[in-house]
Amino acid sequence: MLTILKNNYCRMTKRLPPVIIMTVIMLISIVLAVYVTSTQQVKGRIVYVTNANVKLISSKELSVTVMKNKPPRSALYKSQYDAYVIDKGNGNVEVDTLKNNTFKTMLMTMLKNPKLTVSDHKTERGVGVNIIGFLMMFLMMGTFMNLFTFADDKEQGQLVRIVSAPVSFGGYLAAHCIYCLSMYLPAYIMLAIMKLIGFNIGFSLLQYALFFFLIGFLGISFALLLTTIFKKPDHANMLGNSILILTSILAGSFYSFSKDNRILDFIIKILPQKQLLDFAGYMQNGQTFSHMASFCYVLIFSFVLFLVSCIMLRFKYVKKV
Repeated sequence: MLTILKNNYCRMTKRLPPVIIMTVIMLISIVLAVYVTSTQQVKGRIVYVTNANVKLISSKELSVTVMKNKPPRSALYKSQYDAYVIDKGNGNVEVDTLKNNTFKTMLMTMLKNPKLTVSDHKTERGVGVNIIGFLMMFLMMGTFMNLFTFADDKEQGQLVRIVSAPVSFGGYLAAHCIYCLSMYLPAYIMLAIMKLIGFNIGFSLLQYALFFFLIGFLGISFALLLTTIFKKPDHANMLGNSILILTSILAGSFYSFSKDNRILDFIIKILPQKQLLDFAGYMQNGQTFSHMASFCYVLIFSFVLFLVSCIMLRFKYVKKV
């Protein structure tokens, strides 16, 4: 196993540029997550459309702009504004927004009482959850790139020779897994440095180690399965990265994706990335042990993918030798 692990690092030096680029992206994601969290104070930017001569005062949580004409709807899609509140007269208003009913209710509450604070620390994403969300997609995509050694062995026929040699097949796979997880060290070290300097990173370093392991195990299992199924590594990489990008965005890595659609909400709910983010939110609020189902879901989901990959590999290669 140590020989294979050492060989992986030697082979990695020939692909150093993409490894450096992915590492830089991870580090930038951490900084961006901390910055975004520090600027998440305004809960809504709205336009109050009315012909009357009124002056609404913006609060700490609500930025209000009074206009006589309704701006184009494209401004909502561009996130320039969160909602349009249209004055219908006699105290009646109409809310036009792309967000869900929960936001509409919050908006109406703040309009009636601008001094009211509606923030709920149990639903707000803290810096730790944002860091996990921003990092998750890139960490999982990195496993496809870092698993190139296994993919090359399989494509070039080296895997048959390896399994026929007097080495442990489990040790061979363990070496690849350890190699992939070790590539997360730069991001982890940056978090440690930021915590040492005094930045608020949300979770403890031990908690981040747990999340990195969960994300890594999930990414490795998924990448290993697709690499085992497809003969060409490029096909597995393209399909796998496409799926990871789509599912991570839907799961809410960068932004809570909810449109009050039952079918879409169900699909999002069963995504392991969504369950992982939910678990991070529970841990943020000190509710870890009462919500272990999300943790177990991600762990079992990853283990099943890994187990299926191992069975397929043994059937294809070990049994033939």
